[in-house]
Amino acid sequence: MLKKSALCALLWCAAVLLCALDHAEPANWLIAETDRKDTSFDVFYIHPTLLSDDKKPYPDFGDPKVRARLVDFSAAQTALFGKKARIFVPAVRQLEFKRCLREMKRTSSPRIPEDSPRFAAVQDAVAAFRHYLARWNGGRPYILLGHSQGAADLYEVLCRVPEISPDRGFAAAYLPGLAGLTEEQIKKDLSGRGIFPAQDEGSPGAVVIWNTRLPGGKKDPFLVPGSYGINPVNWRRDGFPAEKSLHRGMILFDHRTCGHAPALPATDPELVCSAALDENGSLIVRDVPEAAKKLYAGFLTPECCHAGDVWMFAGNLAENAALRAALCRMKSELDRAKTLIRTGRAECVVLRDGRTARIESGRGVSPLLRLYDRDREALRGGILVDKVIGRAAAAIAICGGARFVHGEVMSEDAQRFLKENGIPSSCGLFVKRILNQRRNGLCPLEKSVEGIADPAAALSSLRRRVAELQKMSRK
Repeated sequence: MLKKSALCALLWCAAVLLCALDHAEPANWLIAETDRKDTSFDVFYIHPTLLSDDKKPYPDFGDPKVRARLVDFSAAQTALFGKKARIFVPAVRQLEFKRCLREMKRTSSPRIPEDSPRFAAVQDAVAAFRHYLARWNGGRPYILLGHSQGAADLYEVLCRVPEISPDRGFAAAYLPGLAGLTEEQIKKDLSGRGIFPAQDEGSPGAVVIWNTRLPGGKKDPFLVPGSYGINPVNWRRDGFPAEKSLHRGMILFDHRTCGHAPALPATDPELVCSAALDENGSLIVRDVPEAAKKLYAGFLTPECCHAGDVWMFAGNLAENAALRAALCRMKSELDRAKTLIRTGRAECVVLRDGRTARIESGRGVSPLLRLYDRDREALRGGILVDKVIGRAAAAIAICGGARFVHGEVMSEDAQRFLKENGIPSSCGLFVKRILNQRRNGLCPLEKSVEGIADPAAALSSLRRRVAELQKMSRK
């Protein structure tokens, strides 16, 4: 027979689940930057589990200390976006820490069941997001950002709000700390809406997940074999390590200062580490600065860096969110450029200021090289969409100063070459290398630039090979 206290708690939880908080009430928002106009995109954010309370399963938003802790942490974590974004943080009834861990152990699925006491936060998050979309979004690109329990809440929002799509401004959902979702489940849950597990650095409509760990260690709730994950440093999924040179910096933040009006933290570009996905989908970090390790390692197990999932990749996350939001704003033109290439009406297309600036036809790398030779500024600051991007085409894009490159087909070598030179990219099909017409070896133009690290030198070598081939064809 249930004890009286347990029965009361059960009845109280059942009452809580009957309805969502009313987010038309300003008190039910922790942060709502409705008046800011000098930004390019919005961030809808839900914080991780921040409270542990044996007596109360849900936050008391009327308690000044509780509210200050939630507001301070949310302001600190979203400070990574600087002045680029408007921030919206709803109050949601997240289950406190100990009860949340018990619920995670009780249910094997990463999804949140409707009969779970965790579902109160889902109800609130869905209601809050619908309010934001209807009243405040105004057609702007937006991202979703949540960590741990906040990430799980936002994944439910993705699944339960069909209005979320790249065609309506959705740029990406960053859900670090959410373990157990497979790539197949994400595709199934979100099918037919243009939303997909991220495979590259730039495509709008992506779901982005990683779970951070030091090498070795025992299993914990965030190490689930088969989980989907992507490396937020080099934006690869194949385990290829990202060197420290690609890391954009960490934030050092002590959550114990929350509730005491801490100064907003800043990303330190000198705090970097290397990272690579392992066979379980975990993000393994090495060469972690001691200050970061002290703050973020040791959550549940010594190797688990769950507490640092966002903070440790703040610079890369901010950079990528701005990129995906910008590309989302241009999605219709991007889609049109891809269609021109897929239907054979173009070999490469350049977009600038949201419009199609150049269209070139022909075969191979010739149209892109011709475009660059006719106008050395044609690519500068623009978005290049090309049929095939190998290292040779990448060299032209780098020398031309392209801002972003999409290849319907892109080689690993090209992606790495672009990334090393500060140019983000995306692709329809990722391949090991670009083959020759007989498909029995490397393309001759790719051979001409193979292993050449300097883009200008690679372009010079490419020109020599093109001239040789043209001379041979005239004989």
